[in-house]
This record gives sequence, structure tokens and C-alpha cells, in this order.
Amino acid sequence: MASDKLIEIVIDMEEGEPLGATPNDKLVITKIQSGTIAEGKLRIGDQVKKVNGQDCKDANDFFRALRFAAPAARILVNRDDKKAEELEARVHIPEDRAKIIQRREGYIYEMATLTWVQNGPKLGLGIKHFQNRVLVSRVDPGSLAEKCLVVGDHLCDVDGVPVTDKDVARDLLVRNIQEKGKVTFVVERPDSIEAKQWAKNALATNLMQPPSVQMNDDVRQIATTYRAALKSAKPPAKSAMSAGAPSGKRVQIVDQLHAHEIGHDHEGKALRKVK
Repeated sequence: MASDKLIEIVIDMEEGEPLGATPNDKLVITKIQSGTIAEGKLRIGDQVKKVNGQDCKDANDFFRALRFAAPAARILVNRDDKKAEELEARVHIPEDRAKIIQRREGYIYEMATLTWVQNGPKLGLGIKHFQNRVLVSRVDPGSLAEKCLVVGDHLCDVDGVPVTDKDVARDLLVRNIQEKGKVTFVVERPDSIEAKQWAKNALATNLMQPPSVQMNDDVRQIATTYRAALKSAKPPAKSAMSAGAPSGKRVQIVDQLHAHEIGHDHEGKALRKVK
């Protein structure tokens, strides 16, 4: 039996007064600001159909109708109680995890939970990183990931640990599923046309980006030598820490303090000794 129903919500409002409810591109209310006239009237998950008898096809229609709605806005919504409860649970982000979010216009924020089921659907998730953001690049049909993630989502954290690198995010995801059977994410989801286009461009970019500061050739050569030495478990022959250092001497750290007097040119005055 369907749980959705059309209901009309009447909200008294003055001219120019903000409603305090934010819909997405499908006119589903995704955020209700505390202390506004929408609080206690509209619910997260309500899908707007009409305002004062005018059909609303997109968010522009919705906000345009509200501008002329005073002294009361009669908002016809499609309300699915079950979906509303699920969405309210998703958009409620614990305070300690909400602190890591740098909220941006054009995005919505919610919690996503992947629960592993023995002999159930596969994970079906691909991730990449771009500009210090871990982005969902693949969601397989019928997979666990399809239930709560979409391509272009930015995974802000994994079970409360902020992530900016796909390898770190993947390791945390796999470990937590193995240990706890589930894993949660704070998700930043593109909602505006501009945000969705940014995510599309980011995923299409060659993600093997060069470092922001290139090393000089001599530094790269030294690094290459040390990496090769580490693989062979032998330090380079000229290392100051090795037994093969010149004169057979190795670095020693001596815990002693020494005071030396130095000259200081004090703005044209006579030199004075300082320690």
C-alpha cells in the first residue's frame, strides 16, 4: 500500500519573509532552517507540487510563487511518511562530524551508510580524488553503493575520519566493513547545475596530476637513489648514518649546550657582545 499522499500546508507569512525551506531540482525539500516559518509545517522529503494553486515545475517557479504568496502560502506537497523518515535520518549529521564540512552553495549534505550483507549485493563503488576531494566515480546497478551514493558525490569522511585521498578512503572503507559490517560517510552532493557540471569535469580530468611544486632534477635523483637503497635494505654508501661513512665515523647526538658570543651591529652604534 502506498504511503504517499497529497496534502496542503498553509503557512502564514508577511511580504518578503523567507520561508526557510530549501528544495532540490526535483522540488523535494532537503533542508528546513531552524526558527523559520517552515519549521513544524513542512517536512524534509516533501515534494512541492503547487503554491497557491500555481503549478511548480522547478525551484524557480517555487520561489517566484512565494514572492507573491503573502499573507499566506498554501503549499500542496506530496508527502511519503516512510521516505521522509529515511531522508530526515540521512540529513541529520552528528555535530562532531558536521564540523569538518565546509558548506558550499549548490550542494546538499547528508549521511550515507553502507551495510554489508553476507552473500548479498556487491559493493559496486569506484572512487577517485581530485583537488583534495574523494569523488564517487562509479556506482554499479544493483550494488550496495547504489542504495545511498551517486556518481559525483564527494565523500567528506569515512566513519568520522576526514579523507582527501582515495587510497586512504578505500583502506578505511574496507577495514571498517570487515570489522563492523558497515561504514558511514558524510556526503557532499552536487545539487545545482553548476555543481553537477564541476563534478562531471572533475571526473573527466586526468587524475594523475603532477605535484603543485616540481622537484629539481638533482633532488629527484637523490630521492630515486634512496628509494632504490630502501628496496635493497642497504643504505647508500655515502650516508652519514652508515658504517661506510668517510673515516668510518657515524653521526652521534650529544646532549650538551654551548654558549657562543657573537657580534651584533646595533644600528650604527658600537658593537656589543651578545649570547
